[in-house]
Amino acid sequence: MIITIGNQKGGCGKSTVAMNLALGTAALKYSTALIDADVQKSCLETLQGHTKENLTTYESGEGVHRLAKNLLDDFIFIDTPPHSNTIMYQAIAIADLVIIPLQPSPLDIRSARQTVAVCRAIQEKLGKRIQCYFLLNKINPRTTLGRQVAGHLEKMYRLPIFQTRLQNRIIYQQSLIYGKSVLEYGKNNKAAKEVGDLLVEVHRAVNGNK
Repeated sequence: MIITIGNQKGGCGKSTVAMNLALGTAALKYSTALIDADVQKSCLETLQGHTKENLTTYESGEGVHRLAKNLLDDFIFIDTPPHSNTIMYQAIAIADLVIIPLQPSPLDIRSARQTVAVCRAIQEKLGKRIQCYFLLNKINPRTTLGRQVAGHLEKMYRLPIFQTRLQNRIIYQQSLIYGKSVLEYGKNNKAAKEVGDLLVEVHRAVNGNK
C-alpha cells in the first residue's frame, strides 16, 4: 500500500506526520518504506544513523512513482515537497491513500484548494479512485478551532477528515531529535495515543481500498 503525505503549502507538518506513521507502522512488524521526495530531506537527515527494524528509507525526487512502484514493502510512505507540481502529481498518481495535513488556519484551508484540485484531476485523468483525507495537525488543545476548521473543510471540499487530530505538542519535536516516533519516545504520553489512533484510521482506510 502506498500512502502519500502531501500539501502544496509548506509548514503544515508533512515530514513529522510521515516519519511518525512510517515508524509506527514498522513497529507493528510490517515491512515499511519511507521515501523522502522533499529537497530539504528532513526525513532522511532526521533518521540518519538510527537503524530501525522493518523500516528502509529512500531518497527521491522526480521519478518518485517509479521508485515506489518497484518496492515490495507492505507499506510505502512518501513525503512530498511543497510547491512541486511534478513530484506531487507523481506521488499522488501512484498512491492508494493521500493524506493532506493542514493547520487550523484560514490560510491553510484556502491553500488546500490546490492539493485537492490535483487529487481530483489525477483521478479523472487516470480513472482511478484515490482516497484523500484531511488531517488536522498542530491543533491548540485550548481552543475549539479544530472543530470549526473541520466544519469549513467539509463544506468547501467534501472530503473525509480523520477523526484523530494531532495537537501542538513539543514532544513531536523532542522525539525526532533522537530519531524516534512519539510511540517509541514514550508510550504513555498523549501524543503517542494520538499517533496510535491515527495509525488505526490510516490502516483501516487503506485496507478498505483493496
